[in-house]
Amino acid sequence: MARFSIDQSSRDRLAAMPGVTIIEHPSPHHPGDIALVTAGLRCCEVFADGATFRAAYHLRYGEWLPLAEGVREDAAFAAVLAFLSLVATVPQHYAPAHDATERRAAAEVLAAFSGVSVTFSRAAAA
Repeated sequence: MARFSIDQSSRDRLAAMPGVTIIEHPSPHHPGDIALVTAGLRCCEVFADGATFRAAYHLRYGEWLPLAEGVREDAAFAAVLAFLSLVATVPQHYAPAHDATERRAAAEVLAAFSGVSVTFSRAAAA
């Protein structure tokens, strides 16, 4: 089991996961596309929407499942991290049952992260 410092950002914790690659600004024609995150065959993106951010998971054939909307950048990366953790044991090859599990995980993450802004002070973390 990987252990992460609470001082690390969600992006750094995500980047430290085995098999995860983060490509910064993957589309020069879309400046709001902040990062493409791959974990094996799974693909997520973090987008800027004005002053807030959103994250989504690419299921297949252009279908994106939202993971977070209207959050700070760190929360968008935390949503990707949470989703990848939830589906880590789900095989990545195509099967309708896998889709159903990934859809449930995405819905759970979306419910947990959308519009939520959590801030911890250093004293509260101690």
